[in-house]
Amino acid sequence: MFIKTLVVAENQRVLAYKNQQFNSVIKPGRHRIWDIKNEFEFIYFDINTLFFSEKNAERLYRNQTVFAEHISHWKLKSTEVGLLYVDDLLRGIVAPSEHLYLWKDAGDIRVEKISIDESIDVDDKTLFLVNRAGANAASRLIRSERTVAVKPIADLNVDKNHIGLLYVNGQLLRKLSPGQHGFWQFNHDIELKSFDCRTQLLEISGQEILSKDRVSLRINLSASIKVDDAELAARSVDKVDDFIYKALQLALREAVGTKSLDDILLDKLYVNETVKELAFERLADVGVSLVSVGVKDIILPGEMKAILNQVVEAQKAAEANVIKRREETSATRSLHNTAKVMENNPTLMRLKELEALEKVAERIDSLTVYGGLEGLMNGTVNIA
Repeated sequence: MFIKTLVVAENQRVLAYKNQQFNSVIKPGRHRIWDIKNEFEFIYFDINTLFFSEKNAERLYRNQTVFAEHISHWKLKSTEVGLLYVDDLLRGIVAPSEHLYLWKDAGDIRVEKISIDESIDVDDKTLFLVNRAGANAASRLIRSERTVAVKPIADLNVDKNHIGLLYVNGQLLRKLSPGQHGFWQFNHDIELKSFDCRTQLLEISGQEILSKDRVSLRINLSASIKVDDAELAARSVDKVDDFIYKALQLALREAVGTKSLDDILLDKLYVNETVKELAFERLADVGVSLVSVGVKDIILPGEMKAILNQVVEAQKAAEANVIKRREETSATRSLHNTAKVMENNPTLMRLKELEALEKVAERIDSLTVYGGLEGLMNGTVNIA
């Protein structure tokens, strides 16, 4: 057929090419076009997608004045980012140096340009709008190089009682207070190092250590530490927690390795004091203070534990035997002294006989006496 009929919907625009050369932009409606030699080609676009995505968009816009009626063009500098709004709703973030070709009839379109030349900070209002719109994602970033997946904004959060150090391209920029912070990270490598400023409890568990007399001990250690100088800590070591852990490990090994098992068990404060003395300066050099340190458990091997139990049992048995002999000696000495007193005192002797008679009488239900009371006294109890 020599006539082609095109039906263009309200949300569509059609580019007509004749002999592969741009001819016109066809608006919504029903159109009849003569194409006797089949020279026309038609490309449909959905303006709801917002972007004019023709591969030759830049050349067409520059060379064909008719495009100015249908397409809006936005160009950003290398030091600018853009916030793309459609009908007052944020649709995305435009990367630096980007060219935008947008269908005018898609809505009320505007691009707010933000300079990132002198400051990469994102103000609180912008950060709120971007997060609410879900625009801080690599998939929502508007740029030609789709292969580069980067979030437009580094959305950083510093917890309560923490201090944050902001590094840009490997250089410390400044400290960050607790709260939420945003930074444009186009052409920048942004990193946050966060430090807890509160006193923290660190557990050094299960250290196998040989004492001076070559006894294997397993020691659990607790330490309280506090980061005093976050900048010094970040500048001095890569991982502060690992450094603290290893410093305490080495101090514990040095303290235990110079004492025998008996010395360690007898002086329970030795390990605590020695470890703190050895580790205090090492940690202070990286901005960390060692508040306190203490041994939680000293665990012996099974064989050594059994031997020590036997030793303790033998010691206690010997102590009990000594006490028993001492008491026996004291009792014998008391009896000897009593006998000497009674030997020269008949009255005391008679009193003792009466005491003995009383004890005997307590054990007898009935008693028949012959010879009177004197016979009872003389015949029943007689201490010679």
